[in-house]
Amino acid sequence: MKRIDVIVAVRDEEASLPAFLARMDALDLPPGVELSLRFVEDSSRDGTRPLLRRLARERPDVGYWMLESGFGQGLALSFGLARSTADAAIVLDVDGSHPPEAIPELVRGYLDGARVVQCVRRSLSGRPAWRGLGALAFHTMVRIVTGVDLRSQNVYYRLMDRSVIDSFLKVPRYWRYVRFPLPTGPGAVRFVPVDTHERSLGASKYGPLRLLGLSVDGILTAMETRRLVFNTGIAALAVGALFAAGAWPLALAGVVAAAAVVVRFVGLRRPAALARMRVAESAGTGEAM
Repeated sequence: MKRIDVIVAVRDEEASLPAFLARMDALDLPPGVELSLRFVEDSSRDGTRPLLRRLARERPDVGYWMLESGFGQGLALSFGLARSTADAAIVLDVDGSHPPEAIPELVRGYLDGARVVQCVRRSLSGRPAWRGLGALAFHTMVRIVTGVDLRSQNVYYRLMDRSVIDSFLKVPRYWRYVRFPLPTGPGAVRFVPVDTHERSLGASKYGPLRLLGLSVDGILTAMETRRLVFNTGIAALAVGALFAAGAWPLALAGVVAAAAVVVRFVGLRRPAALARMRVAESAGTGEAM
């Protein structure tokens, strides 16, 4: 029997959880699999917490960790992966944007020997035009600035086996954006195309500024140190040219921006983030509080 945890970060998802659970309950899973739902609650202000308590009492397959303070979706998911003891784990959104109906195919790929079964968004309906243009600009910028093509991970919806989870958790810079170099070798990765819809339940937590911050984290996550040094050198030449041209305000703004990027780059690589996360309450996870 293979144990697989479905790990979901939730914040203010009271409206989304019932529909998500109904879709999960309707899945036709391959035999020999035990699926458990593990929710990482990240500072909700609606009825998410009491709903999770009730679900954990009523359903043996539901467990949760409620964090003392909010850390954001990526770190919450990484926290859940760090606490999971299952043979494999699936990470996805609860809001309807990641179709749970793909889970049986993810599980079949894993049972066939894949270490990662990665969903790839084939279509996306209901997204505002500005979000679509922003996503295109982001993936283009990542390729230009880092040399990495993240289009095969245009969603973080995937199954990872235990060896991949352990490797992921050893590299702190992957924790906030939840993308990482996929394993190599014959059959190590299987891709599953999915048709998605922009959040269909609840309200989005991402405004323009938060999306910008997430995009910066995504770029810096993919960037190697030598690439940062190269890009910083290019930025220094540009700032020097601005100073020489007398464009002092622009030059100073460039210095501040470059310094902020370097500070963030270093911060993403510090391993203390998960250690700072404290659980206020948990149930159904097999852990003693």
